[in-house]
Amino acid sequence: MNLSIKQFRAFLALCKHRNFTRAAESVFLSQPAFSNLIYTIEKEAGARLFDRKPKTVELTPDGEVFQNIALGIINEFNLGLSRWHDHINQEQFKISIAVLPSIAVKLLPSYIQRFRLIQPKAAFDIKDLQSDYCLSSVVNETTELGMVGYLPQDSGVESYKIHSERYYLVFNRHHPLAKRDTIHLKDISHSTVIRFASTTSIYQSLHVDITNNKNINYIDIEQLSTLFGLLLSNSGITFLPELTLYMFQHPDIMVKPIAEETLSRDIYVIRKSGKALSDISKQFYDFLTES
Repeated sequence: MNLSIKQFRAFLALCKHRNFTRAAESVFLSQPAFSNLIYTIEKEAGARLFDRKPKTVELTPDGEVFQNIALGIINEFNLGLSRWHDHINQEQFKISIAVLPSIAVKLLPSYIQRFRLIQPKAAFDIKDLQSDYCLSSVVNETTELGMVGYLPQDSGVESYKIHSERYYLVFNRHHPLAKRDTIHLKDISHSTVIRFASTTSIYQSLHVDITNNKNINYIDIEQLSTLFGLLLSNSGITFLPELTLYMFQHPDIMVKPIAEETLSRDIYVIRKSGKALSDISKQFYDFLTES
């Protein structure tokens, strides 16, 4: 049986009005066109669905069964249509963004909260990734926007600096540096430095004298949880940007500023070069760059 939604609606209109003229008017068809539509429905159904009388019609027993089926089909269709509209509305207001985990926890929430005062329907799809993966997510169009702590040259993205944060020295309270009131970079020359993987923005935004100095002993890691354990065991010192410090609040771990205030990390919002943003993502990008 090959019937359209239009035909099911016409059938149900006749069930409701029990009169060809009124039913045809309710679905905005001429009576001849409507009568032909009902005829094709009965032909497809293979049964007489209505008993015709001079000024009215009555459902046959087969017609009553078909009415229940038609109501179910129309209800399912309307429900599916409603779900589709909900999906379109959600997509219309969805902002996909790849961010560093520390940004996702400490910086992004305040931006989202303030932006929703302007655009309450905004919905965020957040991917927390390392810096290189945030960049590739935008370049490969997995997300429209990104927030990163380092930008290589010729990265294929447009960027705007939205935040800057200082680096701090982090170490065990039993480390010799704990006795110093002021710590300079030259003071770490005889310490073991716990160094992050080269794909992280922490590594990429630090001075080469810190991340690749032949006079310093290094322990290479990838995860912050590993760093936490090494600091507790007093296995070395490390440099961390301010946004990550909340993860290292412990009685045995000390955080001290470095005398050289130029040691900092810039945070950028990025978008793919030459790629048009959706309306809602463009609004959020403009909000970030104008804040």
